[in-house]
Amino acid sequence: MGLRFRIFLGMMAVVFCALLATGYVAYRYGADAETSYNAQRLLRKEAALRRSLSYMLERMGGSVSQDSLSVVFTNRICELADVHSLTFSLYDKRGHLVTTSAGPGAPDSTVSLSLPNAILESATDGSGRTEIPNVRGGTDVVWPLFTSRGEVLALGHVHYDPREAEEADWRSFLIRLAPVYLLLFGLVSLLAFSLSNSIVRPLSRLSLDMQSNPLKRTNSKTLDYRWRDEIGGLVQSYNALLGQLEESMNARASLEREVAWREMAQQVAHEIKNPLTPLKLGAQHLERAWLDQADDFELRLKRYTQTTIQQIDALSHIAEGFALLATDGQSEEGRLDLCALLQDAVYLHEANGVSVSVPTEPVFVVADRTRLMRAFNNLIQNALESTDRDSVEVRVVLSATEKEAVVDVEDSGEGIAAERLERIFEPKFTTKTHGLGLGLAMVRAIVQGAKGRISVRSKVGKGSCFSVTLPLVSSANEGV
Repeated sequence: MGLRFRIFLGMMAVVFCALLATGYVAYRYGADAETSYNAQRLLRKEAALRRSLSYMLERMGGSVSQDSLSVVFTNRICELADVHSLTFSLYDKRGHLVTTSAGPGAPDSTVSLSLPNAILESATDGSGRTEIPNVRGGTDVVWPLFTSRGEVLALGHVHYDPREAEEADWRSFLIRLAPVYLLLFGLVSLLAFSLSNSIVRPLSRLSLDMQSNPLKRTNSKTLDYRWRDEIGGLVQSYNALLGQLEESMNARASLEREVAWREMAQQVAHEIKNPLTPLKLGAQHLERAWLDQADDFELRLKRYTQTTIQQIDALSHIAEGFALLATDGQSEEGRLDLCALLQDAVYLHEANGVSVSVPTEPVFVVADRTRLMRAFNNLIQNALESTDRDSVEVRVVLSATEKEAVVDVEDSGEGIAAERLERIFEPKFTTKTHGLGLGLAMVRAIVQGAKGRISVRSKVGKGSCFSVTLPLVSSANEGV
């Protein structure tokens, strides 16, 4: 779940919870208001009934016999029940029904013919008014009617059905509130979308910028963010760290270049010094022989000349190796058949048991033939020197895919340890006891100059395989 969606969902949840809370409050308010309204309405009606009965009783002298209750109060009770829209009944002091507005004995009558003992005792023992809730969906109220001497004459009974108050109609309130909440939902949706975008967009830019390696850009490497908020602080910190990283990388690159040049200078000086030493000693010996008028001076001169030529060739080889490693000098690239080149390279080493396998069809690449020949000769020579045993099996296999040619130089030598594979192409690194340690570094430089790549896999005791991959060309004019 993305951050944008979580922000949007959170704001929608807040609005939805607010709607639920409003609905609950409206419901509770309506329910409480309706209860209070019906309670007050019942009290008003009950008070009116009491006053009316008391007035009639006063007109009758303050007391009526139990047998006359029905005759005296029936008509009045029916009138009061019609006026107040409720069921009004009268019981004698023993709890037996005397008269009712519902019509006693009728099939649909809801009036009981006698009151329960508990209600009768509660109404006649001085407690006065007794309210019985939840009776057939309404409320029953029983109260005593006293004579002028304070004696209980009869018991009034009212059944009241609650009425829904207009001001307490919470359903209507929510229906009127629904369009407001729909509009609020729409506005909050737009606000949530805009807010989530304003938060997520700079974070996405920051993530993409980190993935795109900003140090390689030629224009501004920092991010722009106009607001001074928490995200702005994050962007500023990122820009500061980016600047520090660039300075650190530049300093490290400068240091690495200085170290590389220092090591290269030391290596060149060391390699040049080795041939110069015998040249100097030979010249000194030749000078001494000349001064001494030695009889074998001509022989010494001839030997010195041969040694000088050999050492000059060694110096030339050293210079050529460093030049190739640095990829300087003129390159004569052209379209060539890799099958023919490999067959020529292997031909020089057939006496050592090197075999070659190439496709029947030509495989064309673009490269400098002389340099590429030198690279494969170096790989084959390394394969032949991969073991101290008398014989080693070396195979050169060429295969081609749709876009690339792959040359595998395999040997059955001692193999290369895993910790050495990582440094196998570094200058000055060698697994042999002789040489400059530039061979594989030179091979990699030649292959990369031909827009290819080289890799190695090896297993100790089983041998190694160097793979050279070069891009193919399909037409005679391509790459020329």
